Amino acid sequence: MAGKNKLYLRWGYLIVITGIAIAARFWFINHIPTVQMSDFNTYHEIASNIYNHKGHSLWGQPVAWQGMGYPTALGIFFLLVGNDLVHTAKLFNCIVSILSLPLVFLIFRKLSSHQVVVYGAYTLVALLPNFIAYNNVVGTEVFFTFLFALIIFLQLYSFNNWIRYPLLGISIGLAALTKPFFLAYPLVVGLYIWLKNKDGRETLVLVLTVAVLMTAVVSPWTVRNFNKFGSFIPVSYNSGYVLYINNNDANVTGGWMDLRDVPASPQLKKQIDAELVKNQGNEKLAPHLDKILKSAAQQWIKDNPGDFARLSLLRIKQTFFSGAWDIEAWTMNEMAPAAQEDPVRFQRKLNTFYAAADILVYILCSAGILYLLINIKPLLLGLFTRRQLSDLILIPSLNTAFFLAVYLVFEGQARYNYPLLFLFALCLFIIGQETAEGLQRSD
Repeated sequence: MAGKNKLYLRWGYLIVITGIAIAARFWFINHIPTVQMSDFNTYHEIASNIYNHKGHSLWGQPVAWQGMGYPTALGIFFLLVGNDLVHTAKLFNCIVSILSLPLVFLIFRKLSSHQVVVYGAYTLVALLPNFIAYNNVVGTEVFFTFLFALIIFLQLYSFNNWIRYPLLGISIGLAALTKPFFLAYPLVVGLYIWLKNKDGRETLVLVLTVAVLMTAVVSPWTVRNFNKFGSFIPVSYNSGYVLYINNNDANVTGGWMDLRDVPASPQLKKQIDAELVKNQGNEKLAPHLDKILKSAAQQWIKDNPGDFARLSLLRIKQTFFSGAWDIEAWTMNEMAPAAQEDPVRFQRKLNTFYAAADILVYILCSAGILYLLINIKPLLLGLFTRRQLSDLILIPSLNTAFFLAVYLVFEGQARYNYPLLFLFALCLFIIGQETAEGLQRSD
């Protein structure tokens, strides 16, 4: 009877927390004003064009500047609902965010049997300001994190491999169409299964299956890009641009800077200007600019390894140790204290919210990076010996290392930590649990 009561209590707690999380998401998008800026405005315009039967286009031109996954899914949702309002996009985000919650809970249950870890980490994720606030933004964060959680779920839960492996490949393909760097993720899957089972045949079968299915999902878009632009563009053509603006003589932050502020040789500047002139003066419409900029960035990195290393460190700082300034900048940038009856009191409450979000992000990211550092030794032993590693080591550590590798090279920005925050929440509670148990043993 006591066991049943505990079970009912856990389910009751889970339902209450999930209910609060759902209500918070809908309340936020209905009451917190924000303007869609930069990439977010672009995503909305492309999705609106899909809704209006203009295809995947921007400013009247076919485009593949960013991954097509999110704006395409959003455009389809617009068609189903019957309008392309920004608020409809926010509703789509809420639905996807809510669908992520059971996936995250099941992932935590699979990785830990400790109830405090599972329910504590889930509570933090469900009520995390970032995971609530980003439903207000027409951006990839919520959608991609759902796909990422689905990918991890499919790796952890064993059922019919004839279904599971293809679903994993398809999910990775959809993630790659949203964030192109996920084209490399089959290597992470292969490393995960090898370190877990040390079964070469299973690893090979899984990697090939996942890679083939991922390619099948991505290839129609690649063919479309070749037909539109006359170049081999697997997903998008902004990787050279991102690499170039983040790795150059003028970059001092490891983050974004305007293309026109990057110093270039006369010959390179002439090439850049020629491509921009042909494409309305906008890099988002200039597919052939990608190869030019990528080549220049790669050469700069080869010539300046020390500066590249410094910028890489700055990118890690920008991504994981800049707090939650992005919440204010992107998700609630239209808050107006002056319009309130007591603007000072209102601003104080707002700053308190921002401070709490900052502190949580610092704690989570510190825990996630620390967890990876703690597990470097077992990972190396797993690579060079027959030692098999547990899911609890592999899932958080390998995925954190994968994202770190991408951000070290390309760009650092606070919102880029978003997909990892649910894993970092688990890391935080695991570290807390093991520290508590260690202190008890030392008494």
